[in-house]
Amino acid sequence: MKFKRLAVAAACALVSSMAFAEAHFVRGPTASLSSSGDYVVSFKEVGLGNIPVTYSLVANEAIYTYQCFNPAGNTPVGEPNGVKESDASVFVTMQPRNGQITGSVTLSPSPGDARCQGNAMKMCLVAVSYSGVWFKEETTPVGPFSMPSLSMTLSKPDCDI
Repeated sequence: MKFKRLAVAAACALVSSMAFAEAHFVRGPTASLSSSGDYVVSFKEVGLGNIPVTYSLVANEAIYTYQCFNPAGNTPVGEPNGVKESDASVFVTMQPRNGQITGSVTLSPSPGDARCQGNAMKMCLVAVSYSGVWFKEETTPVGPFSMPSLSMTLSKPDCDI
């Protein structure tokens, strides 16, 4: 009888220790926009073990607005170039340290086919909008998490295209 109680106690201890080892987020995931228009999800996930973990970030719709500027910094007559992506996504694999990952996953604007006409014209990102955004830890898996729709007009156009 004593052996049976000991076996039950050991089984309960094993189950409770396995519950603590389950992957989960202790911070985030939280979304923000960088000053250059990137959609950034930051987080801390624990209970991972030591195998690499893959995260996905998907926006059902991402709209990037680009404007052409001449060398004097003026814009030519005409509408800005708009680039609309459906299902813009990024997958990132990270290596846990001591069973946890503190990190971020970034979805960055892409100019697609947008171009400026004329010599010396520079194409600059001036606005972004992301909607229908989902974040998921794919390996164990945890999620998906519905993230907020975010948009902004860049205070300083990003001309590093």
